[in-house]
Amino acid sequence: MFRFSEGKNPALGRFLLFQLSSLFFFTPLHSQNLSTKTITPNSEELILVTEVSSKSKSEKVYGASEFLKREYSPASTFKTYLVLSLLENDIIDPEERIECADKHIPNSPRPLNLREALFYSSNDYFEKIFSKLGKEKLDLTLRKIGYLENSKSNLKVEDWWIDLAGLKHGGKIRFTPKRIHSSWVKIFENGYGLSKNINEEWKKTLFWSECQEREANVYGKTGSWEGSFWFQGALVRSDNEYVIYTILNRNKSGSRTGTINRFYELVGCKVPSLE
Repeated sequence: MFRFSEGKNPALGRFLLFQLSSLFFFTPLHSQNLSTKTITPNSEELILVTEVSSKSKSEKVYGASEFLKREYSPASTFKTYLVLSLLENDIIDPEERIECADKHIPNSPRPLNLREALFYSSNDYFEKIFSKLGKEKLDLTLRKIGYLENSKSNLKVEDWWIDLAGLKHGGKIRFTPKRIHSSWVKIFENGYGLSKNINEEWKKTLFWSECQEREANVYGKTGSWEGSFWFQGALVRSDNEYVIYTILNRNKSGSRTGTINRFYELVGCKVPSLE
């Protein structure tokens, strides 16, 4: 998170801090409040928002309400939980780089660490290291955190696993948007009961960018599969102040980049380089 240092001149530091806070106060985009603005959804778009402060928690839904009743593949948002299993089982050093040749990644082939593999949603990276984990350990992690639970049954590995190629989108898993959103929200409220070290390491892999405009950090994960374009994002100022988004775009003209840009537009932050 961002911190301000007064350095060797406390008086000057307080003055600069006052000037900075004044700027945030008078410029709406730079508001100290993380509260979400009124959202006008685009065509074929669903947006779920959970806002948390030290005093309250609120949930809002905007857009195509008919999507709420349907189940969709989590697409590559599934990799979020694959990464948790890798970390829990101590399969890989998060800083270790693996040469990846995904066609959709700029300047490929290129070496990627764990955070970069999530950022670019590299299929090659996770296929290369998966043999060290295996579907049984992954399934155990998913069941332990309740990820596979739905209104119909508690899925077992044979119910959702397809093959290694299906790893990138979660195989036969299908959930409602609210179910996918609630799984994302739990990460930032530590709703899975993980150790502090694992939870913090997990969030590090999900980091996307610093948002100087809102004095916060952005975390996220994309997903594109079966005509769905997902972006799950979090604008986090502290453990007790954050806003969580799940965006589902099913417009025929939708795209991964477009959904990323949509999230950054909603939170009022500069889009990081996607290269």
